[in-house]
Formats: sequence, C-alpha cells, structure tokens
Amino acid sequence: MVNRCPRCGCGSILKNLFHRLQECSECKLEYSREDGFFIGGIPISYGLICGFWIVPLIVVWSLEWLPGDWSVWLGLGGAFAWPFISYRYCQCLWLGLYFVFAENEMPDQLEQKCSEDHE
Repeated sequence: MVNRCPRCGCGSILKNLFHRLQECSECKLEYSREDGFFIGGIPISYGLICGFWIVPLIVVWSLEWLPGDWSVWLGLGGAFAWPFISYRYCQCLWLGLYFVFAENEMPDQLEQKCSEDHE
C-alpha cells in the first residue's frame, strides 16, 4: 500500500504504523472530513478479518487439516491482533474510498507536482 494523499498523491497519510497525520504535507488537504469520520475504517477492518482470517480458518478446520483447539486459538489471536496492526491502513482505504464515491467533496485538484519530482 502506498498510503498517499488522495488529492495530490504525494504527501503521506500515515506518520507511522500507529499515527495518522492530520493533513497532507504537500497540498495541505485536511484528511478528517468531520468528527468520527475514520470510524468507517472499522467495518473495513472487520471485513478483512472475516474474509482473510476467520473464514479460511473455518475452512481449514472443517477439512480437518488443523485441530479444533488450534483453530480457535489462531482465530482469537488473529481477531485481536489484526485490528491493532491494520486499523490505520484501513483508515487510509476508507479515505480513498470516500473520495472515489464522493468526488464532489474533493477540493480542487492541484496542478503542482510532488516536491520529490522537483529534486
């Protein structure tokens, strides 16, 4: 994942794994649209947990490739660990999806290139 600003494509959205920036360092786009905006990342995280962790474990358990107690412990471990690891990335995905489906909310596109391109 690139995790770049949806308007200019240059500035980063994430400071690190656990911290999101408030605005783009290049075009100054404010990432948060309103209070509670990034709560939309929660259903994305939930869908990813179910689709890529829980469902495959259920399939592996039903095919008896893995003992039942292993499946339960792996399921619980992944269900608790995955949100901490992926929530900020799910917020980036939520921000991108928001601007894809609400184009009228996107501030005017900038004509400038990334500062990295000017060097």
